[in-house]
Amino acid sequence: MAMLCSCGMVAVQRTSWTDNNYARRFLGCVYGAKGCNYFRWVDPPSCPNCCHVIPGLLRKIEVCEEKVIKLEHDKKKLKKWCLIVFVCVVSMAVSRLVS
Repeated sequence: MAMLCSCGMVAVQRTSWTDNNYARRFLGCVYGAKGCNYFRWVDPPSCPNCCHVIPGLLRKIEVCEEKVIKLEHDKKKLKKWCLIVFVCVVSMAVSRLVS
């Protein structure tokens, strides 16, 4: 059964991404704060430890993902330099053989 807000519209399900209610679903007015401000939790409250642990873990994942991106960029640069050095070495070897 669909829940109606005070505006008479069907309330929409959204997800909270705050540290205290991370990934907790709720129903709200389709117009949000500009509407009737209808609000009702769908999910029960998270355990207190989850409120502290999950955001910290997500921040650590974000830092790791940023490091991976930087390392992939560095890897591309190193591959280019290795190719340049290889071409130089081969060129020098060929020039010694020719002369």
